[in-house]
Amino acid sequence: MPPKIKFSRTGLKDSALRWGATLVLMVLATGCVSTQAPSEWEPLKASVEALYLNYRDLETLHSDLHTAAQIHLENSGSQLAEIQSAARFIQQANLIAYYQWELLSITHYIRTTALRDFYTLRERDLHDARDKSKDLILATRVYEAFIQDPKALELIAACIQRIEKHMGLYAQMAAELRQLKGGAATVASPQGGAL
Repeated sequence: MPPKIKFSRTGLKDSALRWGATLVLMVLATGCVSTQAPSEWEPLKASVEALYLNYRDLETLHSDLHTAAQIHLENSGSQLAEIQSAARFIQQANLIAYYQWELLSITHYIRTTALRDFYTLRERDLHDARDKSKDLILATRVYEAFIQDPKALELIAACIQRIEKHMGLYAQMAAELRQLKGGAATVASPQGGAL
């Protein structure tokens, strides 16, 4: 009898959202290259590249954190669980960064007529990414309080610094997107007011 496969509702929902966002981007891009002057989006391009490099650094630190957790396998106590839980939140924050990089790295392929909408959507998404990353840092700190392994604590602190750097880049890229779309209109937040 074949094994039963369990699907997570949140996993399916996240997957559906990602596919939906990809579909929207494909419709916007439709293979047309923007005639936008390269100098206009160079600051954004540099920030997107910096985000990718920071993502890779955090990916390495995350891997090192898993290695540090393996020391506690034999004890199978709470230290292993606490380190793994903190690592899970760090990985989620890094996936958010990868998703942002993935979307913003195709900016120069977006049709000129769709750029303003693309910039608006990406700006909103960057604000959301910053807020989610902030929440993930708080969740990581909850588990960090129970960890006694000095190496794991050192790695978690370095990971949090990288996530904070992600957040700084999100704010910087949102400002660059506002400038690219003309700076005249601000994005309204769902709670009201400008972001």
